[in-house]
Amino acid sequence: MEEVPCIHCGIFFIPRNRKQNYRCFPECQKARRAAWQRNKLQTDREYRENQRISNKKWLQNNPGYWKEYRRNNPDKADRNRTLQKVRNNRRLSPATHSTTSKPNLIAKMDARKSSDGKLSGQYWLVPLFAKMDVIKIYLHVITGSYK
Repeated sequence: MEEVPCIHCGIFFIPRNRKQNYRCFPECQKARRAAWQRNKLQTDREYRENQRISNKKWLQNNPGYWKEYRRNNPDKADRNRTLQKVRNNRRLSPATHSTTSKPNLIAKMDARKSSDGKLSGQYWLVPLFAKMDVIKIYLHVITGSYK
């Protein structure tokens, strides 16, 4: 069999079989597993859901981990805040906002712009930005004249 380049590092090696695309070194194998998981998360809904549940359980068993992490790594926390602003701006398309005001992309559970009173009824809240489960709610509007 002839030498082929490793997908991760580009160094040529002799594969054991035709399906081997990564060298056997730990950093190349780590990259192979990471690529496999990225693909699996994009294509397998059940795997994605199991990962979400696993992460949720871990967070429940490790309360305060992220608060402690941010306190111990302020430079990384500041970098993430800055990059989050960049990601938020990138998510906006030119048609969705004017140049004078940009909407706040971090979700607010109670944000509402109109008070037309036509909201009474049953709704499903489906999160777009906030990390929360889908929830069924019932809204009953109480008018401003009610005191």
